[in-house]
Amino acid sequence: MPEGREAGRRVRPEAASAGSGRERGLTAQGASSRERILEAAVDLIAERGYSATSVDALCRRAGIVKTALYWHFGSKEGLLAAVIDRVAAAWVDEIQKSVYQVGEPLERFSRALEGMREIVEQRPQLLRLLLTVLLERAEGDDETRAALHRAFLHARKAIIDGIVDAAPGVRDPDLIAPTIVSLVQGALLLRLADPEGADLDRLFADLRHTVILVMADRLRALAPPAATETPRA
Repeated sequence: MPEGREAGRRVRPEAASAGSGRERGLTAQGASSRERILEAAVDLIAERGYSATSVDALCRRAGIVKTALYWHFGSKEGLLAAVIDRVAAAWVDEIQKSVYQVGEPLERFSRALEGMREIVEQRPQLLRLLLTVLLERAEGDDETRAALHRAFLHARKAIIDGIVDAAPGVRDPDLIAPTIVSLVQGALLLRLADPEGADLDRLFADLRHTVILVMADRLRALAPPAATETPRA
């Protein structure tokens, strides 16, 4: 069976994405099989890229037969969409679980940045996978681009929620969020290029300082101008 095809017909990734009726109806063995496929796909696509990761290699790594992969995901493209959803969910979860904990708003926001740092330091393959797929597939594949767009929208919303929670009334939080993503991606690139030399303590301390300065500047811009006394003649 050709990769990405099933019975000569391309299957839409949405048919096999997380939350589908098929996934909800899985047996314990089926759920375990699906999980192994996703874990194998995250590892291999992050290591090799999507095109260089064959269905045969995925099945060998997951310890399953091809029919299991097609049953769960419909196609290789369907698997990629589910992988993007999985990676995005892990990223967003790291942000949200910090933002919605108890504590002062700025403290919660700092923990959200620490959650992003944890991904860069402990699980860089997750963000590397998104960057790899974005560069490799987004331009010519509408379905992959839609899945990536959905992933970044979810992450962006989680970051915006954290910004608004830390600095209620701040102007243009939707513009601050991409700045944070760009800074985190820069830290990721340094971590990947020089795992031993990248000083994540300094990088994320400066990231936090930069973002707080931006928020403070925008809050000051909203404050009414201070009253000035008219000089007496």
